[in-house]
Amino acid sequence: MKQLVYHYCSLSTLLNILEHKTIRLSDINKQNDTNESKALLHITRNRAIQIMLSRPGVDSNQTFGGLTYREFIVYLIDKMIEHVKGYKDLMAYIACFSESDDYLAQWRGYADNGRGVAIGFDVETIERLIEQIPDAQLEFRKVHYIDTNKNVMDCDTTQCNLSLNRHAAKLVETLFSYMERNETKQILDGTYLDSQAGHWFIPLLQDSFFYKDDSFAEEDEWRLILKDEIIKSESDWENIYNWKRTGHSIRPAMKRLFPKALEFRVEDNDIVSYMDMDFSDGDYMHNDMIREIVIGPNCRLEEEDVFQLLGHFGFDTADVKIRKSDSSYRI
Repeated sequence: MKQLVYHYCSLSTLLNILEHKTIRLSDINKQNDTNESKALLHITRNRAIQIMLSRPGVDSNQTFGGLTYREFIVYLIDKMIEHVKGYKDLMAYIACFSESDDYLAQWRGYADNGRGVAIGFDVETIERLIEQIPDAQLEFRKVHYIDTNKNVMDCDTTQCNLSLNRHAAKLVETLFSYMERNETKQILDGTYLDSQAGHWFIPLLQDSFFYKDDSFAEEDEWRLILKDEIIKSESDWENIYNWKRTGHSIRPAMKRLFPKALEFRVEDNDIVSYMDMDFSDGDYMHNDMIREIVIGPNCRLEEEDVFQLLGHFGFDTADVKIRKSDSSYRI
């Protein structure tokens, strides 16, 4: 049986997806609550403290400005994690999906209070599409949920533990190098972030997008993320993700998948950048991509309307299941 994940959206977004055969990835820094993806940072902080305090030869009686060694280490690590949490300069774009096909919170939050739809995308087809991009710049996987109230050693998956150990070790390595040179002031004031060593956290930040606190577990979320180590405020933007205007690209595979390159829209008194991923490459691709459409509990669309839309925009209606939500949610 095909595994589907559902993108809850408004009717205008449904029209855009069907007409243009695209999935929109938006700037992750503009999400409603960027703190919801900070669970991995929290337990990385705990693991790093654990490593630092267990280092051989540590003089626990040593003091730093009136702080004990332990207090000083915790303070420095907290500063480093605080800098990561507040970092908005990394280029990353996201599209969100859920394994739940008829979930009240999703209808409320992402589908115009149930007046929209949930589009069932085929997981295998998305994976096949993004294989075209080298160097794992596009990543599509299920979100891991972490109980951040547990002891740090109780991380819930092997993958989580591997990520946790790797990122904590890099944090400790960076911190220890500054301590050895008596340059911890750079960590305290954040100026170390301007150095190459100060970018230790980029892989941690990219990885953290796939981990959330287990209070969000009912979402059963999957995320499709375009992650790049491009820094927004430093890069030569005239030549990056700009082939729509310049006509050339040093990344031909990216140009095929994102033919319009980087674009912008106005939203909630802000300007949000986004990239539309094209899945129109041949009938097999777009017909395999969308497998189901669930009509929201407050949507006036009929099943016949959706069949008409699909046929009009070139989809094989025989392969798409259309049904109405079973939710009793009404507004």
